[in-house]
Amino acid sequence: MRRGNERFGVPKENLRAAKKWAEKQNIQAFQCYVPTRTEVANLSRQKITKILVNWMCHSPVEIIPSRSQIIEVRDILLSHEDVDTLSNVITMCNYYIAND
Repeated sequence: MRRGNERFGVPKENLRAAKKWAEKQNIQAFQCYVPTRTEVANLSRQKITKILVNWMCHSPVEIIPSRSQIIEVRDILLSHEDVDTLSNVITMCNYYIAND
């Protein structure tokens, strides 16, 4: 079983490289952030949406998520207690998975 603090299999080396790239490019750090499974499961709709949009749409190449990672994210979101409020971000995940 995967731990809640694990970042969907993104290696620490990739996270460090993304952070270094962001610092060099003077990019906001939140664009180089990969959420943990616990964060996806527990953060508010606003916070997790911002994090996921940045990860899927604005992250450097070292941490661009794969379809399988986003499938895992979507599955966690679908088990969220307030899943009804997450329809927009779940739809975004579905489009990402379908490569649209």
